[in-house]
Order: sequence, then structure tokens, then C-alpha cells
Amino acid sequence: MYIQMTDRAVETLYKEFVGADDLAILTKRFSITDFVGRWEQVMTSLSTQIMGTGITFSSVNATYELQSDGNLRVLNSAYNRVLDKIYIQGVSRKRGTLDMCRTVQFDNLGFEGDYWLFYVSEAHDTVLVAAPLIIPIPFIPICLTGKFGLYVLTKNRDEFWANPERIAEVQSVLKKYGFDQFYNTPIFSGVSIPITNQMTDAAISNAKVNL
Repeated sequence: MYIQMTDRAVETLYKEFVGADDLAILTKRFSITDFVGRWEQVMTSLSTQIMGTGITFSSVNATYELQSDGNLRVLNSAYNRVLDKIYIQGVSRKRGTLDMCRTVQFDNLGFEGDYWLFYVSEAHDTVLVAAPLIIPIPFIPICLTGKFGLYVLTKNRDEFWANPERIAEVQSVLKKYGFDQFYNTPIFSGVSIPITNQMTDAAISNAKVNL
């Protein structure tokens, strides 16, 4: 009962965050089956450092697998700051009735974090995810901000960066939602490329720059 009431309350907060017009578009465009599969992170925000990810990670990928109970199994991979390949697994579930209003809980953490999808491209190949900051008061959770953290995911990062129209559309949506503060402004997610030769067996990473 407590979980159901809290889920409904958070879902109401999500609806207020995206607004009626964008909610109608999201409901039409988003499909959990389209979300299944591998996504590549192209932007994030400084604030995600608090959530255990952050801008020091490169080649960040997320793979979602639909389970029999309707939840999503999550596998994230990346290179850390010393260029070791790391992985983290967890489960994502929807709150209430909307697939876009979700939580994610990783196996090494004892709590759920909220995970709000607030934009899906018409081609279904780019999504924007907000990490809200919510005080989990029983039955009446309080949302301090719906735009604390940011993740921009795409099916193919090379195709994304080669599409100026898509980039401009994403930047327009981020500006509309207020992702322009020092803690949540979009920051380019770097890419690490494994290289092997007779002298070294390592990974190299490009720099991170603000957009």
C-alpha cells in the first residue's frame, strides 16, 4: 500500500514536470519494447557525480533487457578515470501506470533512484532522462527539483553527432526544461578507444568539453 501510494504521488510529480502537451507526445512515442536494447550516452551533467556516475566516465553504455515481471534489467558499462572497464547492474521499474516515470536500483546500492524520461525523438533513437531530487517522505514525497541530473542517450553516438538538426532539437528541449545551471548543464560524454600494440595494452580517452 505504501509503495503504491508513493508511486502514484511521484507519478503526479512527473506529470507536472513534463506538462500535459509533452506528456501526450511522450505517451504516443515511447514504447518499452523500443527502449529495450543498447544505448550510448552522449551527454550528462556534473550532478550525476553524486549518483555514482559523473563526467569522469567515458564510453558510457546502458543495456536494457525486459524481464518476465515487466521490469527492466539494466547493465551499464564504462571506462573510469584510470581507464579500467567497469560494469554495474540493476533493475528499473515503472512507477504507477507510465513507463516513462521509472526508478532504477543498482545491485550495489540499497535504494531506488528516480529516472524520468522527458523526451523521445521522433525516430525513437534519442532519449533525454532527468534524475529528480526527491525527499522520500512517506506517502507525500517532495520534489525539490525535477532537473537535478541529466542523461542523454542515443542508439548510435556517431550518428547523433553527425546530425546537427537532432543536436539542435535536443539543446532546445534542454533549454526549455531549464538544464542550464552549473550542476545540470549538459556536458559532453567522452569516448575511450581500446588500443593494443607491442608497447601497450590500454585505452585512450578524449577530453570532456562543455556544450
